[in-house]
This record gives sequence, structure tokens and C-alpha cells, in this order.
Amino acid sequence: MTFFWLILYNAIFIPLAYLVLIIWAQFDTKLRDGITGRKTIWLKLEEFRRHSANHTVFLIHSASLGEFEQAKPVIRGLKAIRPDIEIVASFTSPSGFKNAERIREVALFTYLPFDSFLNSRRFIQRLRPAKIIFVTYELWPNLIHLAQRYRIPTYLISARIREGSTKLKPVIRTFFSELYRSLNYIYAISDEHKKSVLKLIGSVNITVLTLGDTRYDQVIQRSREMIYKKIPKIFDDGFVFIAGSLWPQDARHLLPALYRTLREYRQLKIIIAPHEPVEYVLEEFEDAFLTEGFETVRLSQREATPGLQRVVLVDRVGILAELYHQAHLAFVGGSFRGSIHNVMEPAVAGLPVLFGPTYTNSQEAKLLLEAGGARCCDNEVCIYEVLCNFLTHPEEYQQAALSSRQVILENMGASARTVKEILEST
Repeated sequence: MTFFWLILYNAIFIPLAYLVLIIWAQFDTKLRDGITGRKTIWLKLEEFRRHSANHTVFLIHSASLGEFEQAKPVIRGLKAIRPDIEIVASFTSPSGFKNAERIREVALFTYLPFDSFLNSRRFIQRLRPAKIIFVTYELWPNLIHLAQRYRIPTYLISARIREGSTKLKPVIRTFFSELYRSLNYIYAISDEHKKSVLKLIGSVNITVLTLGDTRYDQVIQRSREMIYKKIPKIFDDGFVFIAGSLWPQDARHLLPALYRTLREYRQLKIIIAPHEPVEYVLEEFEDAFLTEGFETVRLSQREATPGLQRVVLVDRVGILAELYHQAHLAFVGGSFRGSIHNVMEPAVAGLPVLFGPTYTNSQEAKLLLEAGGARCCDNEVCIYEVLCNFLTHPEEYQQAALSSRQVILENMGASARTVKEILEST
């Protein structure tokens, strides 16, 4: 980065950001956990280096849990080909650090220190990484600047910059342009995103390639793992519709369509998985269905209270990916709220995917629509019509299901390409 932006970043942004962080942490448990967790960084690094003094180290940084999921197939690939390297996985968010699966390929899980110049210099000097790999979005200016100074190659994998991103806006663009120009290698998820990256950085001597999205490989791996967990089958027959990661904004449009379809088609069975399955949310769904004459049962109580309920409410987290494999059609939430959730998990399960009007944050949703594996609806009437069409036209349903899975299959392999480029670059 230029001297101007580094001075501005360190003299103004970092002190203000740290002050806000300290104040905000008084009211936010997660932030407090992050501050407390970062106090152990230096001791962990000392211990790690005592045991790995002669090993080559790759640092892979993920902002949170979602980015780490994208990194996992790359981590496994790197370790499989180069078992001699030690991989350190760093995080920004406490939820990512705490909830990330402790896979054996990672030698050390750690927070990334607050990005002051002194912290970042101390971190690099202690860790001495041979390569620094950022995942998707989050880049830290001091860490990248010091990597340049110490001649450590830096990578951004599964890079995404959407057309219309704030990174491309005036003034802000100047800062991000300098930041992205400071990297050595950028691997975009698609030609569209590569074009946005090139638009941001202009003419500069760094490598920008389209290698695909590593999430496709990870979702396949997770699907395999989920199958072996074998949650008892919820419904033995019928056409099972699952609504995953549902928010109240989604429910306002979805539920009226479900009531109507439940009355007209006896074979329809429904699984509702709220984004936050807390007690008051579950009670709201129970009351809403009961008002329309439909009894519900919570998943945790279904075996103890077997009955004829056609609506099951999922009252636990962490099993949605597996439940998709028990369904025929999925609705993915967030799409009436402003940002759609993961459409890849139902697609890999071979389900056509239904969602609301806000999906442009998801490249996968766009691909599914283009391939015919998804339907977009902006009101309850459209949702009802799609449901009826799939219930009464099995040939159209089968074609949509095939198209959905095909999108996943056609986009596999990004992890292998990324690993190859990382290891062959210098």
C-alpha cells in the first residue's frame, strides 16, 4: 500500500476502531470473548514454534466460520500433497474461532491479532509463515504490508467482488485498490468476479486467475459426512417440503402458501427449520399453524409423541444439511430479508430450490436459476403455484432436481486447482 494510506490507516482508523471495539465489548459477549482470546496468542505462538521450528508454515486466515468452511478442502489438499508443512488457521470472529471444526490437518488454531502495525509485525516475526492465504473477503493492511516487506507471498482465494460492490465506489475504491494491488495472487470464483477484481486493481503485475469456488467441494464433503450421521427419518412417505434458515420476513410470504397447499394435497409434508430455533420463535410457528387447523410437532418430541402431524419444527441447530437429504423440495430463507442463505446444501442433496427476490448476494443462486434448478418468487401466490406445479408434474420436478445437482457437479474441482496454484507459485 502507499505511504499515504498506511499513515491514514494507522494514525486514524486503527485507534478509532480499537476505541469503538473496547466500548462495544462492554455490551457484546462475543466481542469480549474475542478480546480475551487474543491475550493468549503470543504464548500459543511460542509453544507452536518450539515444536515446529524446522517446518515450513502456511498461514490461512478466515474471517469467520463460513470462510473456514471454504478453506477446509484447500487445507486438506495442501496437507495431502505437502505433509511436511504446518498449517496455521487464524480467525477474526470469536464464533469462527470457537466453532470451527478442529481438523487434524491444522497444527494451530488462533485468533489474528488486532491489525496494528506493531501487533502484525510481532505476529509475522513469531510465526514466520512461508505463505499467507486469505479466504474470500477479509484483508488486513498492516499484515499485507509487512508480508511485502518480509517477501512473503500473499494469496486471496475464492475471491468475490460483485458488480456494484462498495469497494468499487469513489474514494473507498482508492483504498481497496491499493490493498488488493498489494497481494501477489488473487484467485476469483468466476470470470464475472475476476472482471470486478481487474476493474478494481487496474493494470498491475499480480496474478489474477479464475479457479472457481471451493465451497462446492466442501459442500460435497459435508454431504458425505452428514449421510453417516443418520438422523432418524422424519417422514416415511409423501412429498416432503423443507424450509431452511427461515426468518419471520420469509414466513410472512411462505406460510400462507403452505396452508393452502396442505389443504389441497394430502401427500405434502413439511419441515420448518427456523434460522434461530429459540422458544418464542417455535411457539409462533406452532400458534400460526394451529390457527389454520394444522397440528405441529417439534423434532425433539416426534419419537416420543408419534402422530399424524404433517408439520415438523426443527428445534436444534447443526442438522439442516442432513435434513435436506430427507426432502424433495427446499425453500431457503433470508431471501425476503435482504440476503439469501446457503443454497448449495439443498442443491447437493438433489433438491430444486425455491427462494424470494433477494438472491444477488449468492452466485450459486444465480447459477441455479440459470440452469433451471431453482425458482424465484416474490409473493405467496408464486410460491403456491410452484409447489402445485411440482406436486402435479413429476417430470418437471425431476428435471429441476437434476439441474440443481448438476450445478454442483459442474463446479467441483476449485480446491484442487487452488492447491496446485498455491504450491507451484513462488
